[in-house]
Amino acid sequence: MGPRGIRVRTMLTRIHITCLLILIVAIWTTVLFVMGVPLTWDYVKPFAITVSGVSVACVVFDRWLWRSRLFKGWLVKRPDLQGTWRAVMQSSYTDPQTQKPIPPIECVAVIRQSFSAFSLRMFTKESSSFLTAHKLIPQNDGVFQLAGVYQNTPDVHLRGIRSEIHYGALLLEVRGDPAVELNGHYWTDRLTKGSLVLFDRRTTLLNGYEEAAKIYRP
Repeated sequence: MGPRGIRVRTMLTRIHITCLLILIVAIWTTVLFVMGVPLTWDYVKPFAITVSGVSVACVVFDRWLWRSRLFKGWLVKRPDLQGTWRAVMQSSYTDPQTQKPIPPIECVAVIRQSFSAFSLRMFTKESSSFLTAHKLIPQNDGVFQLAGVYQNTPDVHLRGIRSEIHYGALLLEVRGDPAVELNGHYWTDRLTKGSLVLFDRRTTLLNGYEEAAKIYRP
């Protein structure tokens, strides 16, 4: 396993905002016309400024403001998971030479998140993985679960010898508010399964196992 990336964008673009405002202006103008209010071009002049203002506000909210406690619960109903996490994976895979389960695998997970996008990458010494689909699922008690499908890519020198590109799924429970741990399990198309725990969250976003291992080294 070892999730490398999932990124989905849903935020309104400038084109979307422009079309939405055009629709609002058209409806507003029609209502004023029906009410007999004299219409002039002065009503249209602020349109470009309005589009720019709304676009900037959307970008600022998408990247930063959504994390604020001010919007928590009523406007934003998803956990903020961004950061670099230390991770440990225990696999059911059995070493063919010793016929014993392999020891726990040290991993590093990097989550990049905005209101409209989510990216999860996981690295081990020998492979990296990326999510191809995901969903943050709220439970009845307010606890979230992260469900995802991922692809694992071993280092090229290991393919055909000990490991191949494979696919799997994971389900992690988000613990704490703000989140301090993601805990759950995974399955693969190699008929292996195991537990996965993300903990010791850092704010710095790193780019690989060796770089991240330095900040977690005792």
